[in-house]
Amino acid sequence: MLRRRRQASDFFGKFAACASAAALACVEVSAPAQAADSYAASIEGASNGLRDKLQMISELMKGVREYPTAAALRRAARRDVEAFNDALKAAGFYSGTADFDLIPAEDGAKPRIIFRIDTGPAFRITEYEILYQDEANGRPATFADAGIKTNGAADGAALRARQQAFLNVLWESGYPSAEIVNRRAIANFETGEASAVFVFRSGPKAKFGPPKVEGADKTDASFIRRMKTWQEGEEFDRSKLTTYYDKLRETNIFSTIDISPGTPDENGVTPVIVRVEERKQRTVGAGVSYSTDEGPGGRVFFEHRNVFGHGENSRIELRGSELEQSITATVTRPMPRLDGQAFASAAFENETTDAFKARSLKTSGGLSKKWIGDNLETRAAIALETSNIRADGMEDRTYFVSTPLAVIWNSENDLLNPTSGFRASWTVTPYTGSDSFTQSEIAARARVHFGGDERVTLAVRSALGATFGNSLDALPRNKRYYAGGGGSVRGYGFQEAGPLDAENDPIGGLSRIESSFETRVKVIKNLQIAGFVDAGSISADTIPDFNDEFFIGYGGGVRYLTPIGPIRADIAFPLDKRESDNDFQIYIALGQPF
Repeated sequence: MLRRRRQASDFFGKFAACASAAALACVEVSAPAQAADSYAASIEGASNGLRDKLQMISELMKGVREYPTAAALRRAARRDVEAFNDALKAAGFYSGTADFDLIPAEDGAKPRIIFRIDTGPAFRITEYEILYQDEANGRPATFADAGIKTNGAADGAALRARQQAFLNVLWESGYPSAEIVNRRAIANFETGEASAVFVFRSGPKAKFGPPKVEGADKTDASFIRRMKTWQEGEEFDRSKLTTYYDKLRETNIFSTIDISPGTPDENGVTPVIVRVEERKQRTVGAGVSYSTDEGPGGRVFFEHRNVFGHGENSRIELRGSELEQSITATVTRPMPRLDGQAFASAAFENETTDAFKARSLKTSGGLSKKWIGDNLETRAAIALETSNIRADGMEDRTYFVSTPLAVIWNSENDLLNPTSGFRASWTVTPYTGSDSFTQSEIAARARVHFGGDERVTLAVRSALGATFGNSLDALPRNKRYYAGGGGSVRGYGFQEAGPLDAENDPIGGLSRIESSFETRVKVIKNLQIAGFVDAGSISADTIPDFNDEFFIGYGGGVRYLTPIGPIRADIAFPLDKRESDNDFQIYIALGQPF
């Protein structure tokens, strides 16, 4: 028996969003009201999902204009039918057809266009063929060779996705000039099956050459070259260009970065062309906040990037509230060969809290290194600090040398409003000087989303802190753990979610437990409402004691989402209010609490 076969042209990309559907229905949908003055139109014979897509591409169903004559209406219907036929093929209905009936105006009724859709069966791809238009060795010949799974889907979106995935494999296998030529499907209309043919041009296999930098003005081109993520002479892999781009972007030096492979030479060596445009070097910024326990607060900072042309960043920041004031100067310098940076800082802090009053001078310097796709960071530093502390009518001067060590995992996608990823850290800080002790802290935060447009967000934060090698009485007041306030247990005053002395001043502790849970619901595009519960405990024991008293705060608030981050306003209440606690606390700030 002669098998009828027909070649389908490259229609997949036109309407790739059209989803295939097995169940069909005769559903009538009227044209929009603005067209109703001159005609009516409907679509019959398509399932809901497919019908919605057809309605979006139909000139008549959109109702954007009127058609005063039957001839004009018929011409528009023919154009829609052509678009429907292409869309049916793009959705995997290769034998699908569209037609229309024009019902003339009678007895004062409007003329009516009825589109009739016959999808036929949803085809499946049973054979995939890879063809090349040029000659080269070592190229994958099938999807299986490339490690790409196929599922038989015949719609344009699925075929285009596999075509792009195969091209990515070529790029990552040493073929920087690889490109798509075309794709087509050969359909067997008797069996409802089809063969898909993908045609590529790979170009010659290549090796990495050196970066060639264009557009750098104040930036030393050698610094840009040292940040490359490949060894010259190794097999070309385009994914390493993506990593290289990310590293250059993270320097915050450039407003525009374009990275592309050059033409391979006779030895197959491909230079990497790097075109950059530099940002302005200086930035001045400010922010404000308010809470009932700390009063109004604010910060002002000045940042100077790329000071000496090697990615150095210097920053001076002033922060202030009724309880704390500080000035901090930091300098960082990227170290491309280490895949990290060197950093140094100096700070003066003045703290005036119910627990103590302290003036401190601190300076530190160290190195950091990134691992595992830059998500993992290790940090090591040496720090010097001295403080003048007044508490309980006593004054004390302390001197410490410390070596903070930290391991940080951070896959969050935004600083002020992360919507994916999580952050976890472990810090160990040995102190010596006026006394010797070690503090260790573990912290983590994450969130999950539900519903369309991530409408509901559940966020959680936890932290543990412990002090080893010292007693509570001997530990300086500004080195003790405290809980309470906008960044801790909301609903309680700053440092007040813990034991108090006879004068209702915070005592602090050797260890701390904190945990927060928050639900955020997006009510309109840029507005969230939130409800939360915070809990914390301060212990006089070396390590956290889960049997100690927990202080719990609860409340709610709103988040107005802006391009620079959410503006947050919360009101919180202490669950078990003591006489010294306020009835509620209010917090206004920029950014999510965690």
